[in-house]
Amino acid sequence: MEDLIARSFIEKSIYKCIQPLFEDKFEVVRIKILGKSDHTLQIMIDHKDRDLTIDDCANFSRSISFELEKQRILNNQYTLEISSPGLNRPLTRLKDFDHWKGHKAVIKQKNPNSGISRLEGVLIGVVNSELRVSLKDKIHHILICNIEEAKLMA
Repeated sequence: MEDLIARSFIEKSIYKCIQPLFEDKFEVVRIKILGKSDHTLQIMIDHKDRDLTIDDCANFSRSISFELEKQRILNNQYTLEISSPGLNRPLTRLKDFDHWKGHKAVIKQKNPNSGISRLEGVLIGVVNSELRVSLKDKIHHILICNIEEAKLMA
């Protein structure tokens, strides 16, 4: 599932670099580098027990900036953006699919086995290595390794 948190080699390197900064109460939800020339490094974080605060984001922004500069992972200039996942939160961890059971989500598949590359339905949960999604009174089974992107629908 780490591939949904960080996809590219550089995003995975950033993930490994900053992971030790997170205490037991905080988690990285997604790391994404946006833009072709003016790079924005978007890091979504979450708190396990409460809503994320602006102070949480500001503190992690300073810590992450310091660590990235120290490790020299990014060679180009970038804008760092720390945020909560928000209403249309990405689902990047197995526990996300179970936690958000009963909510509507959009699932994009890498290699659709049913001919459906984009599925909008209600999350049922994960059984073994398959995500179950209900759509029009039919249950669809999607291999976890076949999910390219998943997010809640507000």
